[in-house]
Amino acid sequence: MMCKAAEGRRTNRFIDGPQRHLAVIALLALVNGCSPSPRVSVTNLSPQALSNLVVSGSGFSQRVPVLEPGQRMRWRVEPSGESGLSLRFDAAGRTVDSGKQGYFETRGRYKVDAVVHPDLNVSVATRNGLF
Repeated sequence: MMCKAAEGRRTNRFIDGPQRHLAVIALLALVNGCSPSPRVSVTNLSPQALSNLVVSGSGFSQRVPVLEPGQRMRWRVEPSGESGLSLRFDAAGRTVDSGKQGYFETRGRYKVDAVVHPDLNVSVATRNGLF
């Protein structure tokens, strides 16, 4: 958008020149380089309470004593690099180990959603980008 300056010259109201380049670099750094750590959620859709739940990945482990039916927990994790998500818990008289599922990294605004289904199978879905 152009407007008339007091001296009679036309000038650009938006950032121009070196300031524009610095603004673009700062914006890219904010979006890519300063991304928050991945957000993990675990939802229990089973009719069983999950006890001794351990949610882990590369460089992190989170212990949850009990996750009741219908309950969901969320937190941020700090993986040490490329990672998957594993759940291990006790329910219905047995121990369940999901194995490593999904893929996420330290940066990239990943959202990692783990669901424990009624049959105690576990699914993990990951998304990256703004959320």
